[in-house]
Amino acid sequence: MSKSTLLIRQSLFHRPRRHITGSSSQQTSTSPQRRNAAAPALATSVRPFNEIPGPIALPMLRHSAHVLPRIGSYHHTVGLGLLEGLRDKYGDLVRLAKASRTRPVLYVFDPEIMREVYESQSTEAPRFAKSPLCHHRKGAGQCPAHGEETKAIWAAIRALLQDGTLLKNYEKAFDDIAADTTRRLGDLRHAENALNDELETEIYRWAIETVGMMIFGIRLGCLDGAVHRPCPDSRKPEKTSLDDEIHDLCSLSKRSLEDLTPAERLVRVSRDIADGSYLVRSEATLKTDNPTFNSALKAFDRHFSLTEHFLLKALNELNSGELKPEQVLLDKLRPLERRILPLAADILLAGVDPLAQTALHMFYQLSLHAARQQRAHDEVHWSIASRNEGDSPELPYVAACAREAMRLHPATGGVVRRSREAILLAGYEVPAGVDIVLAHGVTSKSEKQWGRAEAFVPERWCSEGWQPLKASRAHPYASMPFGETCPGTGVVGTMLSALTTRVLDKYRLEWHGPSPSVATSGVNRLHPPYYFVLQNAA
Repeated sequence: MSKSTLLIRQSLFHRPRRHITGSSSQQTSTSPQRRNAAAPALATSVRPFNEIPGPIALPMLRHSAHVLPRIGSYHHTVGLGLLEGLRDKYGDLVRLAKASRTRPVLYVFDPEIMREVYESQSTEAPRFAKSPLCHHRKGAGQCPAHGEETKAIWAAIRALLQDGTLLKNYEKAFDDIAADTTRRLGDLRHAENALNDELETEIYRWAIETVGMMIFGIRLGCLDGAVHRPCPDSRKPEKTSLDDEIHDLCSLSKRSLEDLTPAERLVRVSRDIADGSYLVRSEATLKTDNPTFNSALKAFDRHFSLTEHFLLKALNELNSGELKPEQVLLDKLRPLERRILPLAADILLAGVDPLAQTALHMFYQLSLHAARQQRAHDEVHWSIASRNEGDSPELPYVAACAREAMRLHPATGGVVRRSREAILLAGYEVPAGVDIVLAHGVTSKSEKQWGRAEAFVPERWCSEGWQPLKASRAHPYASMPFGETCPGTGVVGTMLSALTTRVLDKYRLEWHGPSPSVATSGVNRLHPPYYFVLQNAA
């Protein structure tokens, strides 16, 4: 075993492997007499998997009949609306038979059952060996492993990014990136201070620059250069429901690759991967003869090459000078040597799109709630006026706004875990090979857990909040926007808070238009056009 592997594993706290034998209420007793007495009753109460309620799979059409226009029960719902409809009709556990899939699916809507799934140690992330990403990694000789070493590496990174002391090393760098982004947003305005069509590209620039700073400890250059100001002739037309298959092109997509800097190329290919849904498991991305599959391969190849370019640049700076605070993560990963490259590429692929979309959702919520935006603005100004030079600001309400935005608009609808062996959930025996969907996007807006669940209430995360709405009253697993094992869980709030602080220091966010639609394509995305107006702060 390599020395680097031992170093990674030494940073973890290994929990003993255990097998779920029932719900939490049946596991609280530690008395041998009580366990033995309850064993016969438990054995007789176990029900088979096919008794879990769920929609009937009809002949030929299977489950697709339930979403067909006019005749389907859920033809009017998509994304999280479909999951909420299943929960309301069938309960906390909903089973879908194989239908057109190769394996059954179990939807979980109860946070306590979710906790049991996570702690069972009997599930794993599903592997899609035929996906374009896996195909590319194999061809490049950099296929990410799924063994114990890789799990240890990701767990160690997650532990590092939850360390408040380590995150303080990034405060100055994140603030500088947020300041540059705010300046560009101000330059992006056109008539009556409305933000133009390049808003989404600018937010992706910020997300890539921020995630790149976290990984590499250097500025990538995504925020360099002039801001694109489209004229009326070049502005994109508003999309209709008939144009859903037409991908929006940012200004970078209209320029030749030779005219773009490496950072701009990274922004462009990241937008291509997000807009093309190349990371989503679908019929188009799992068939090698499909044009989408080949387009995805080319995009992943460009993304991998650009990641290598920045990694080599970062390692050269790390080795040639004194260690800077923002280089601490790369320095800790240095024992992995060349294995850092696929790791960094995967972090950029998995982190940029959710971070950018979460920022847009947060801006949207702040623009709708003037009073709460004003309170956040006052906190920012008070903190700037009262702090000493070099002190980092304490902004609990701004952080609460970020957490509430992530609760109300989670990046994904849920997390998929595949059972490696039979487990028992809520009295049902779930066999091996079942895809278990932990629907965090539904529980994060459950009235039972939160109270006024559909409302934007940052005060629920504050110490002085109204007790019936306190976030501490909800189950710890009720709101997990990125799942339990995502390394970015601990750092996303810091990134969003830095951006919010800079924007609210100079501007007021307003929304002048109809409510946007939310589409689920890998992540929950706000559909353009955007009707943001950026007014100067008084």
